[in-house]
Amino acid sequence: MRPLPSWLLALSGVVALAAALALPASASAQATAASFGQLAYVESGVEQATGSGDWREAAEGGAFEIGERLRTGPQGLARLELPWMSLSLSPGSDVRVPDEFLLSAVLEKGRAVVDAEEHPVLKMETAEAEIRGTGRAVVRRESGRTLVTCLAGRFLVEGQGRGVSLSPGQGTVVSAGRAPSAAQDTPAPPAEEGLWPGDDPVFTDPGEAVELRWEADAPAYQVEILPVGTDIVLLQRDVGPPPARLAIPWSGAFRWRVAARNESGLEGVPSRDGLICVDIAE
Repeated sequence: MRPLPSWLLALSGVVALAAALALPASASAQATAASFGQLAYVESGVEQATGSGDWREAAEGGAFEIGERLRTGPQGLARLELPWMSLSLSPGSDVRVPDEFLLSAVLEKGRAVVDAEEHPVLKMETAEAEIRGTGRAVVRRESGRTLVTCLAGRFLVEGQGRGVSLSPGQGTVVSAGRAPSAAQDTPAPPAEEGLWPGDDPVFTDPGEAVELRWEADAPAYQVEILPVGTDIVLLQRDVGPPPARLAIPWSGAFRWRVAARNESGLEGVPSRDGLICVDIAE
């Protein structure tokens, strides 16, 4: 496991944070001004391919061009930055940007988070649906279905000539050959009172598993680890009922949060953050 990039190290007086709100100059120099996008974060087995299908190891800070493809391994994570939005891929995901007149990002499988606060996102496509909008949304493709959750803003999901509009906290499921289901409320986040670690951080060593606990009765959940001071997800895992054990390989101050998934697989809004400190130096 490589060291955490200095620009992602956590703030708080116990750990230095270098350039939390901007890409490092060395990484920026690797992507030319003509590049479609940049791989701002790459972790644990991420591959990139040209249109001809020649796969290579993806490099953090490298360019991503129209016509290319990106896939993450079982523990992999990648964040693609475009001038107006970001696209984050969870483990076991595969996305491509076809070289076509009307640009879109095609999610072949897995989980992607699209984030564009001010401008519409690049149209997201799956075999079952098309997703447009402004804000933040989770798009999953699994078992011949597309599942979309709106976390912020508003999104339109279309399939089979029909569409459904999603507001924050709503989701829809699009099965193969069918129109999107009516907008439905997604699972409520686990309550703050049941989160552990919570506001009082737990201290641990790099690579030592931390037991994460929460109170809820959903059949499945997704857990994220982020640094203090940024919103870039460093680790993401789909897990079953609590507790869950997760090891953070880096030193620093981190946040964790959890979101419930209902029987259909729709993901809800995440919980409030809990705090984890790993190998904090005085």
